[in-house]
Amino acid sequence: MSNETTADLFNLRSHNPSYFSVKDSCPYDGNLIDFCIPVNLHFPPAEMLNRIRDSLSEILRYYPDYADVHANHIAGLTGLNPETIVPSNGSTEIITKLCQQSNGPIVTSVPTFSRWTDLPTELHIPLCVIQRSRARQFRLHVEEIVDHCRRVNARTLVISNPNNPTGAWFTLDQIQELAYELNDLESIIIDESFLDFADLKSAAKFAAGTNNMIVVKSMGKSLGWHGVRLGYAATNKERATKLRKELPLWNINGLAAFILKTVLCYQNEYFESFAKVATDRIYMMTQLSTVEGLTLFASKANFLFVELPTGCSGRQLRDRLLRNYGLLIRECSNKIGSSEQYLRLAVQRKDAVDSLVRALKAELTSTAIESKAVSAA
Repeated sequence: MSNETTADLFNLRSHNPSYFSVKDSCPYDGNLIDFCIPVNLHFPPAEMLNRIRDSLSEILRYYPDYADVHANHIAGLTGLNPETIVPSNGSTEIITKLCQQSNGPIVTSVPTFSRWTDLPTELHIPLCVIQRSRARQFRLHVEEIVDHCRRVNARTLVISNPNNPTGAWFTLDQIQELAYELNDLESIIIDESFLDFADLKSAAKFAAGTNNMIVVKSMGKSLGWHGVRLGYAATNKERATKLRKELPLWNINGLAAFILKTVLCYQNEYFESFAKVATDRIYMMTQLSTVEGLTLFASKANFLFVELPTGCSGRQLRDRLLRNYGLLIRECSNKIGSSEQYLRLAVQRKDAVDSLVRALKAELTSTAIESKAVSAA
């Protein structure tokens, strides 16, 4: 892959290219190691895969169940009231619908998941952003969010918890304080897509008792399967009923429906897998801290937000790691409120982390030498 080809492949407005596009275009002689897509590497168990394989013919032949059945399955996994659940074809289906319904202005913090910033722009809805500060480890205070919402006359607030890509977080007490202070807003949306990997309490049950809070959840990250496209929203019964009516009758495909039902048989493995990811995160943080020049920020998610040394191009480092080592990383230049000085690195297993650390040490040393040579010239 030439430098030009790599640049073209990653030249997207918000997201990275798909894993398949990178795999098909990369000349690296070996398997790629993915630090780009945050996913649960400790689930599903092999037995669950075998059950899917054995049932595949029937799964593909017949229509899947309806939304009420999926809601019951999600309720069995989460303990939520099924009447407060809106199953969706990935979290982005719900995100799109909620943005379409918003009158604006929409307030969110940046950097964040790009659909929360792209969709308001595409829909011509006023968007007002709060810049997360490096000096405060990208954490926000409840008071500044409330003040910002009042200043711009916000109608919708969107908070990702933990935040993507920084890994910064709010406690449930803080979320409840936001709900109390902003109970006149049309919507307070809490995106909990990465909450399973954190020692944080979900706001989903609390949201069911409010007039304006909606919790959005992607399940692909937790299940270890982004490709099945599963997610849901949790809100009060009246709003959940209205949201379900806005979605297609069969918005959950047969394979996703089977997985949603089958995961109930593997709940112990499912919940135990999150603790294993947390252990991997600690190891990855410890090992990356040995790389001179990197700055790491505390994270509650299954990824780490990393700042590169001054003068190091995240784009160029991404390209070299891919071509020379088969390591796929996410640099954050196309996220509003961030730059190529920052990487979001998905948590990986120990052997993969060791490979990344070796590559980073080699590449950052080489970059430092080149910079000194240019300065001396």
